[in-house]
Amino acid sequence: MKTVLTKFLAFSSIALLMLASCKKDGVKVTATSGKPGALTASATTIVLTSATAGDNAVSFSYTPTDYGFKSAVTYTLQIALKGANFANSKDIGLTAKSKAYTGADLNTMLLSMGLIAGNPAQLETRIKSELATNVQTTYSNILTLTVTPYFDIPFYASLYVPGAYQGWSPATAMRISSPSDNKLYEGYVNYTDAGSLEFKYTSDPDWNHTNYGDAGSGKLSTSGGNLSVPSTGYYLLKADLTGSTWSVTKTQWGIIGDATPGGWGASTALTFDSATQTWGGTIHLTAGGFCKFRANDAWDINLGDNKPANGILKYGGENIPVTVTGDYKVTLDLTHPAFYFYSLIKQ
Repeated sequence: MKTVLTKFLAFSSIALLMLASCKKDGVKVTATSGKPGALTASATTIVLTSATAGDNAVSFSYTPTDYGFKSAVTYTLQIALKGANFANSKDIGLTAKSKAYTGADLNTMLLSMGLIAGNPAQLETRIKSELATNVQTTYSNILTLTVTPYFDIPFYASLYVPGAYQGWSPATAMRISSPSDNKLYEGYVNYTDAGSLEFKYTSDPDWNHTNYGDAGSGKLSTSGGNLSVPSTGYYLLKADLTGSTWSVTKTQWGIIGDATPGGWGASTALTFDSATQTWGGTIHLTAGGFCKFRANDAWDINLGDNKPANGILKYGGENIPVTVTGDYKVTLDLTHPAFYFYSLIKQ
């Protein structure tokens, strides 16, 4: 009898242990979709410039998604063009609760997204939270940013253009440049004073290296006299150091195309702004049409965009598309030799 009782007690103990073990295994954590965290930004209107490229342009911060329990969550900052429903978004994995961008880093990303320098554009940003493959992805609130990128302007091989128009100082003179470094240089200089039309070319921003002057008949010489333009105005300057030649062409710029008031028959004149050294104006443009920039109401010197349009101009380039009808602030910037660009900003 004692043996039977002992066996019964032993069996009962094992059964109780097994029952306890089963109850412990039955405690499960059920994940919900979670309460989304909140995304904030230090700025929502951002105008980037090369002068502030090293400064922080914007910082994003977020509060974590609340799933009701502690767990490892993957957070991703998503940035996309407004209205695209985050298609082709830039996805940045986050390891901290904030993400800061310098002006240079943000500008590089914006240009890679197809934004045109000098033109304000709207972006949408949000935080994506992911817990596991069988748990619904959670998204934060959406922030809208208005951003204006800038061009990272290259410095090509150059000649300096000191002259009477700026006090004969090579260090502060305008330049003409050779993007292919093939000894063919070009650039634009504005001459405003009839008594200050003479200039020279220098190989460096000083008078201590090679200097080029007029050898007559459109030729350059390292021992020649001063070069000059025939009258005041805005000039395209060219120099060919292989052939030792030079030329100047006076220009007055306008915009032309079926998107412009004059259609393809006549240029709509732009006005030169001496403060910014750019050409511009407010012009009504029509959706579905195109436009280009040209000098002297003729096609000898005309500038179009690339395809797809990116705001950078080239001689004889593609027609520039206009997608929305309205009044536009048009700017043509020829101040950076051999690297020309424009902006069309709807008012």
